[in-house]
Amino acid sequence: MYHTTEYNREFWNAARAKRRIPNATVLETGRDTQNGSYRLPYESNKKFEAFRQKENLFRRIGTVVSAPKGDYTIWAHDNEPETTWLTDKDPMFFENVETYDDYQLDGHTLGCATRVSEDFTEDAGFDVETQVTREFARSIGRAEEAACINGDGVNAPKGFLKDAMIGHYALGIDYSDVVDLFFAQDPEYRRNSVWIMNNETAYKLRTMTDGDGGYLWNHSDNTLLGKPVYISDYMPSATEGTGARPIAFGDFSYFWIIDRKPFAMRSLTEVLVPQQQVGYVGYETIDAKLIRPEAVCVMQMK
Repeated sequence: MYHTTEYNREFWNAARAKRRIPNATVLETGRDTQNGSYRLPYESNKKFEAFRQKENLFRRIGTVVSAPKGDYTIWAHDNEPETTWLTDKDPMFFENVETYDDYQLDGHTLGCATRVSEDFTEDAGFDVETQVTREFARSIGRAEEAACINGDGVNAPKGFLKDAMIGHYALGIDYSDVVDLFFAQDPEYRRNSVWIMNNETAYKLRTMTDGDGGYLWNHSDNTLLGKPVYISDYMPSATEGTGARPIAFGDFSYFWIIDRKPFAMRSLTEVLVPQQQVGYVGYETIDAKLIRPEAVCVMQMK
């Protein structure tokens, strides 16, 4: 139903406060009974997802899985596919059915609130849809990225820094430390690995040279030892001291983001009446997990 033109019209009429009580008949199929929010119309959700992907690095380099069938615990199974050259027509696969790892995946709900002046929502020329979806996507995407790195797994996803393998210990960060981390990674994962660090660390590495004065960082394509570098402000700095993990190097296709419930929102037309504003509250339910810890190596400060 949320694919229809009628659903789209009723949804955004309610968002503009043109209809303070949403048309339950039309919008009911998109309603979340737990919080009273409504799923975005199909085309609006496509915009939201595109905006959110720009804000969350891990939705671009990780694996995103949709599992919207409720908010209960699900299990993911990680295994290495069996590959063999066939010598007969009936190869024996799955001789050892126990060779896989189980990972528990839950649902963590992230809420976000924003507001828009009634002067804009009542103006037919103002694009409420783009404004609201962009604002939600920006805040939610950044909150997701922070949790994907540093989340503790309690009421939020567990960040990859909690489970990644320690590939190298360092007192500072110099040329040999970066090379040691690079070669600490298993060649199986190194072939598709990328670097993740914050701006402070990237600045240090951009100016780092080897014994012959050659730059470690390739400034023409922003690679380090031939591998792409991604910047996230949520990565720790080496200056944070012992235990900080300022650089990660790994194959992040093994970092999964699981969308448990699609983004949904509702308008608050009464709360902000004195301020002549319309409030909006949005919700999404996700989980995230580094399902193969050895796929990512980190540098940890001594």
